Amino acid sequence: MTAAQLKAQAEWVFAFGEPTRLKIVRALATGVKTVTELAKAAKTEIVNVSHHLSVMKAAGVVKCDRDGRFMRYSLLGTKATAVAIEMTHESGAKVTLPLN
Repeated sequence: MTAAQLKAQAEWVFAFGEPTRLKIVRALATGVKTVTELAKAAKTEIVNVSHHLSVMKAAGVVKCDRDGRFMRYSLLGTKATAVAIEMTHESGAKVTLPLN
């Protein structure tokens, strides 16, 4: 694995390795959400969620699509079951997060 690939993997893990970001990941595991919906789910301010989403988007954890005047966010490379979320990086690295 090259240094660039290792750096991309590390940034990916960092992008959801923070308590508010984990709340965002768990909220997005149930489906597409707006920033307002994510702020409510994470019990934090919209500006904080926007910052976290920009970090997560840059690392390839989330994507956003415009829907009129709203941006709708969803997880990339993720499978959710009733008990866990499995996230997969483009390199093949996987992380499983329990939902309970």
